[in-house]
Amino acid sequence: MISVVVPTITGREHWLAKALLSITRTTSDFEWLEYTDLPTCGEGWNLGIQAAKGDYILLFADDLEAHTGWLEAGMAALDNNVIPCPRILNGDGSLQTCGTFAEEAEDGTLSVVARVPFLTREMASQMFPVMENHYMGDHWITWKGSQLGWPTMVVRDMVFTHHFAQEGRIDSLASDVKAYHRATRV
Repeated sequence: MISVVVPTITGREHWLAKALLSITRTTSDFEWLEYTDLPTCGEGWNLGIQAAKGDYILLFADDLEAHTGWLEAGMAALDNNVIPCPRILNGDGSLQTCGTFAEEAEDGTLSVVARVPFLTREMASQMFPVMENHYMGDHWITWKGSQLGWPTMVVRDMVFTHHFAQEGRIDSLASDVKAYHRATRV
């Protein structure tokens, strides 16, 4: 079973419905763990990791849509002790990112960010708690995974669309980047 953890906020219900529909269409056995109106995405992800019953945990967002084949491609990477980094498309189908940058990358390319983190239960428990800021949690997961021996690599057949929904979007990116850099100094 896959545990899908989705922080959301009031006013984004139409995006959340699209996200759930995409998971329903692409994933046969899953639990949907939804957390509404928390201060940050990271808080929702931590609550979900604690509550998850699945063997795999997808740390999702309410403005994402999963494409057919994401699960099989992601599980194959995890079975090889690799944290998968998917291709992310914009709403118009153009490339948003593939690995570290906003350009295509080959399968197996190392990435500094596990966009849309997908983890085994073991990985999630060893990383818990994840950074509780709103942004940069995916970067922190990649950093922590590398510390634990799990590289993050591009998995091109794991595809999501990110709609960049603006309703209720908070502007904490600059402070979250600083917090990430403080947290990852070794």
